[in-house]
Amino acid sequence: MDDFEIYEEDGDKILTSYTGHDKKVVIPEGIVAIDNFDDDFVFHQNGEIEEVVLPESLEYIGRAAFWDCKGLKKINFPSGLSMIGELAFKGCESLGEIDLPDSLEIIGISAFEGCGKLKVGNVPSSLVEVSVNAFENTTEILMRNKAYVLLGDFVYNSETKAVLYAPDSDSDDESIDDDFLKGTVLPLDTKIIGANALSFGQFDEVKIPNSVEYIGTGAFMFCQNLKKVVIPKNVHTIDSGAFINCQSLEEVVFEGGGPVTFGSMAFFGCPNLKSVALPKGSDYEEAFEDGVSVSEK
Repeated sequence: MDDFEIYEEDGDKILTSYTGHDKKVVIPEGIVAIDNFDDDFVFHQNGEIEEVVLPESLEYIGRAAFWDCKGLKKINFPSGLSMIGELAFKGCESLGEIDLPDSLEIIGISAFEGCGKLKVGNVPSSLVEVSVNAFENTTEILMRNKAYVLLGDFVYNSETKAVLYAPDSDSDDESIDDDFLKGTVLPLDTKIIGANALSFGQFDEVKIPNSVEYIGTGAFMFCQNLKKVVIPKNVHTIDSGAFINCQSLEEVVFEGGGPVTFGSMAFFGCPNLKSVALPKGSDYEEAFEDGVSVSEK
């Protein structure tokens, strides 16, 4: 235990630092997260580790936790793991076969990018958010599970009813042409629009199905032709930066009367959005810029 720095909050134990030099690292049972809240990532660029044994209690692997651990060959993922953060295993070039647990819901941007020897065994049906570049061949990996289907321009999880991402999108903005995601139609049973799922889309308008409950981080960011959005009554959360830099956006209409929770900067960078009427009781602090008149209907 001397090699681990553990932060405890509300009874949850979070591994924030490792100072040892073992080739095989066994993380203690009871740890629920691996995350350092600063830029000093927990195992970042540790050149000694070859194997990591994660505890069954683990639920979350944070941003860049094992980034550039070039000697890491073997790791288990516990049955209760729900999230692997962005860059978590980027550059782990020796990492071999892994099984993703059936509890996993989120895989962040570039989580396994640069893992040239990686082979993915089990692909769970549980994902609600995954980026196009989570793996070197994300779409190919997901399509091994029949829950994931290509619908028009994007990958859809028919089990979780989540729109995940557009396979043609790329982290290089210059690769996106004038027809990207133009005319996109979402499945009528969609419940979740995942992080960055429709970002950089070239559509003027989009019909968000009445079944949608959650709009993820950056889901519509940089949709610069989008002028009007109608938010259906079942939406309870619009996450951080969901509509950031939608520069043509002029009108946002909320059909429901129930409160909506907004992430920070959800509608920042929308200079043509002058006013919005929100459902009563909504939590919108830091969601809109100062120039937007916000009222409750």
